[in-house]
Amino acid sequence: MPFPFVGGLPGCVFAMYVRPGCRGVTYLCAMQAWSDRLNRLGQQRRPCFFLVDFERRKPRVWETDDPELPRFTFPGREDSLAPPLGIQEPRLHVEAPSRAVFQRAFAAVQGGLQRGDSFLTNLTFPIAVRLRGTPEGVYHLAEAKYRIWWPGHFVCFSPETFVTIDESGYIETRPMKGTAHDTPASRRALLDSTKEIAEHATIVDLLRNDLSRVASRVRVTDYRYFHKIATSRRGLVQTSSNIGGRLPTDWKDRLGDLLTTLLPAGSISGAPKPATLKLIREAETGPRGYYCGVAGYFDGTRLDTCVMIRFIEQRSAGRYVFRSGGGITARSNWEDEYRELLAKVRIPVAD
Repeated sequence: MPFPFVGGLPGCVFAMYVRPGCRGVTYLCAMQAWSDRLNRLGQQRRPCFFLVDFERRKPRVWETDDPELPRFTFPGREDSLAPPLGIQEPRLHVEAPSRAVFQRAFAAVQGGLQRGDSFLTNLTFPIAVRLRGTPEGVYHLAEAKYRIWWPGHFVCFSPETFVTIDESGYIETRPMKGTAHDTPASRRALLDSTKEIAEHATIVDLLRNDLSRVASRVRVTDYRYFHKIATSRRGLVQTSSNIGGRLPTDWKDRLGDLLTTLLPAGSISGAPKPATLKLIREAETGPRGYYCGVAGYFDGTRLDTCVMIRFIEQRSAGRYVFRSGGGITARSNWEDEYRELLAKVRIPVAD
């Protein structure tokens, strides 16, 4: 008979029942080891790069001199890897998912929303694509605030910050919610949308509460402004807000514990978080993996992290999946959400 796991793993991330020898304990231990290692690297002020998947089963940490380090470009940290000669501009051919399959998942989410299990749920889908070019080409040519290429695994070109922490210990998060084409009419429609207004307010409130678990004097400093995703063909914009607070002076010594407390990112899960995560598991077709997880760079002084959206996963040689999604509220319409899902399947490249 299953028994509750209560062993001494402070900071564990799953409340669960496990059988003796079950793999759930392995996942718990992996997350604890990840947190402990980040704590040590923070205490030593050693630069590092890390990934943690959405389900928090396969967290990874690399010091920046590790030869196995994934390629990454973050604000203020350019990759020294030069693009190969004759690099081909990447293009995608999208194999749209079944509308009926999407409707079933949407209906499952709506059922949870109508029962009051969730106020907002982020529903995502893996979309099969054919890639003209290579993941390396996507990494070099995509325009994004954050770019990551882990050869053989995925390439990510994310516009969304998770949290940043500056030298003074000020922590800030900047959720991005609501997508529109970069035209005056589309911008106005996004600002006036009752569904988008409710979704944004819910996420801001959730993340303000999340930050309050680790920081003091948390407040919203800028509410619902436009953020341009990329200066590319058919450019898109999203609305964002800034929420920040003050960390204790020893935050670097507890870097892993701090991040574990904040995971998973609220902007790509929903509210309230525990019940919404259960609803996501029921509605989606499988684990998200590193998509919607978090990547971060600690330079010894400051921390910058991103939510891994805009994400192409390599399943095997020549087989790719572009993962996409959006927030669902009780006011959402499945056809609108399906169109938004497909609109996000794109690689932003310079004109």
